[in-house]
Amino acid sequence: MRILRFVLLLLVLTILVHPCYGKIYKYKKDGVWHYTDTPPKDQVAHSEQMVETGQSAPAPSQTGTPLLVNYVANNAIEEAAAATVAVKTALGYGSGFFISNSGHIITNKHVVRTLSTQAKQAKDFFNRVDNRVEDIEKGFKNEKLRLKAYEEKLKRLKKLAEKEKDPSRKKSYEDEYAYRKKEYDDWRAQYKKRLKEFKAQRKQYQSGRGDYGYSSSVANLQQSFTIILVDNTELYARLVATSKNHDLALLKIDGYKTPKLTPGAPHQLVQGNPVYAIGNPANLRNTVTSGIISGFEGNFIQTNAQINPGNSGGPLVDPKGRVLGVNTKKKIGNAIEGLGFAIPIQTVLAEFSSHLP
Repeated sequence: MRILRFVLLLLVLTILVHPCYGKIYKYKKDGVWHYTDTPPKDQVAHSEQMVETGQSAPAPSQTGTPLLVNYVANNAIEEAAAATVAVKTALGYGSGFFISNSGHIITNKHVVRTLSTQAKQAKDFFNRVDNRVEDIEKGFKNEKLRLKAYEEKLKRLKKLAEKEKDPSRKKSYEDEYAYRKKEYDDWRAQYKKRLKEFKAQRKQYQSGRGDYGYSSSVANLQQSFTIILVDNTELYARLVATSKNHDLALLKIDGYKTPKLTPGAPHQLVQGNPVYAIGNPANLRNTVTSGIISGFEGNFIQTNAQINPGNSGGPLVDPKGRVLGVNTKKKIGNAIEGLGFAIPIQTVLAEFSSHLP
């Protein structure tokens, strides 16, 4: 039972969600929550908007206000990091990078939208936890019945001791009752303690599940997202397009001249070429990990450069800072230390060619 408690708590802790960013409103009507970017006129007063705060960006101009004018990069990798951004959404944190000087940002679709595979995984996960919670609840109910039966046994034993006339047998009954009573009291105290802990963890899990459902609903409506630059400047980017065939999305900030990454040539890569993954794992801004090209799997570039949660959507670059691909996933197994995969930049450019300058 102790193991189950800790497992449940760990499962709860995996459901990490963050508040929504962007102009999304929620309001309650007829007992049902509604989510929209434009609340009805009769619900405006009752709608809640999530407000973003942070360091102000310079005001945009019609010709484009330059960003990061005072930022100094010491090498090509730092220049690439300067073109990499953190992306905050209702689902949490991800990464992205500028692919044009006019503010176009590449990221993963799963950073800004709940993918069908993610939704299925979440549903399966919640079903497993719900079934486990139900089993634990049944276990507590059965244990309560056993405690009740033990209590009745104690009552009968106490009556035997009270009615017994023979001193030695009376003493024997009294000693057994005292022993059994202590055993019952210890068991009952432990039962209450475990039940209290379980109820607290179940409440935390149910709250996390509700938060996840809310965040997923908001994420699938969001049209603007908070972008954080290398100098911690925050501004909004709007969603331009998502890919139907790849885990890719295109965002854009308007009115600014931005740094950008120059595309490399993934088709010229060979095993052993050095590469760098840039992103924001665990909300650590513009973290760089190094590795090599390990190989190719289908349409993905395979690398041993560390790609962790938060790196999704960030660039995989070569030593000259040229972007080779979009970090998108990591494979872990019993015999696998951790292999990272990136979508080749040529796939990205072909996917969004009609939207890019």
